[in-house]
Amino acid sequence: MNGSNICAFLAEEDEETYDPHKHRKVEKPTSYADTMIHLLKGSIGAGVLCMPSAVARMGVPGSILCLTLIGTFAAYCMHLLIGAQYKICKRARRGYVAYPRCMFLAVQDGPPLLRWAASPLYYFVDGVLVLWQLGICCIYCVFVSENVKQVFDFYGAEISLRAHLCVLLIPLTLLGLIKDLKLMTPLSTVSNVVTMLGFILVFFYLIEDDVELDDDKLRLKTLLDIPVFIGTALFALEAVGVVLALEYNMEEPQRFVGLCGLFNIGMIIIITLYLTMGVFGYLKYGDDIQPSITLNLPQEEKKAQAAKLTFALAIFLSFPLQNFVAYSILWRKIKKKVATSPKSTFVLDYTLRLILVLVPWAVAVAVPRLGPFISLFGAFCLSLLAVVFPGLLDACLRYPSAYGPAHFRLARDILIILFGTACLVSGCYTSVLEIFDDKH
Repeated sequence: MNGSNICAFLAEEDEETYDPHKHRKVEKPTSYADTMIHLLKGSIGAGVLCMPSAVARMGVPGSILCLTLIGTFAAYCMHLLIGAQYKICKRARRGYVAYPRCMFLAVQDGPPLLRWAASPLYYFVDGVLVLWQLGICCIYCVFVSENVKQVFDFYGAEISLRAHLCVLLIPLTLLGLIKDLKLMTPLSTVSNVVTMLGFILVFFYLIEDDVELDDDKLRLKTLLDIPVFIGTALFALEAVGVVLALEYNMEEPQRFVGLCGLFNIGMIIIITLYLTMGVFGYLKYGDDIQPSITLNLPQEEKKAQAAKLTFALAIFLSFPLQNFVAYSILWRKIKKKVATSPKSTFVLDYTLRLILVLVPWAVAVAVPRLGPFISLFGAFCLSLLAVVFPGLLDACLRYPSAYGPAHFRLARDILIILFGTACLVSGCYTSVLEIFDDKH
């Protein structure tokens, strides 16, 4: 064995034995229980309350089948993404490599035809991640304000939705100043408890009367409803930025993945809850279902008012967790490019936190709409982040000789990319059509 072969052999051996999890430096790692609480809180939010309106598009049998398939597929793609990150960490001998940097390194070493796109994709992934998290925060602002407004309107304190959003700014700003995930655990715990209380109150209305299962509730409405359903389901199910942040901050990240790992268990709970809320909500209210089921609850009843305020509080407490992801991405870049004193760092830190509260809040004030924007954000951001990009990452990492017999893994990755692209184009098109139809 000559010198170059020995070096290559040793490098390969180092890559095999190197464990990135042991080299992560997280100041305040989260426990298994903390991570599960954050995962459920990050995925069970406004999305679960919009599922009945999604079920109304597909019919009950189609929704059960499609949501189960989409949830399983999305979880599979998430495993591909986390696995790709792990492989890149082993190659680079680093404890952690962020999503955009993973894309850059994978494409740079992938097929020659794609290597020119490494740098553009790096910035594009970053941009989509930030856009997604700020989009969620924007939707959360509208959701909280709409539900609080309904309760206030009933008691005669009728002010505009934008006025409610203005009142919301100060408490949102205070929440946005929370510095790390460990400190957010109490908020997520309270939010999960409050959310469960809200579900109990909502289910009281869903099961108090006999439901009617007529033929109309079993059928798909139109073919255009399929991409909107997929976009809404992706929005509801996949909190990609939160999942990656949780896996990174976990005390034992090896327990996050695997057949019986934390992520799979969490996804089973989430999909079951979404199906239950979606199906029972649609059976109760039929085609009169609103973009959020809380808006269907009777305004004059105390239990309904409690449910609306309960969910408003739960979503409000989820705001800093979603905001934290965008902050983490941008703060890493600022710290690398700006060499400052501790005092200047403090000022920059809190200035960024304030900006990341003000931007989604300002968009919510400008366009206080809920329904079509949920499917639009899901179709655009999550089709890319949760489907297309993981497929592309895996295909590039396996280049040139790790595609398996008959290149079946390459064929799988291409199918994933094509499916994600189809979801993106069709979902964005139909969502934009709905937005313009609503305006007219």
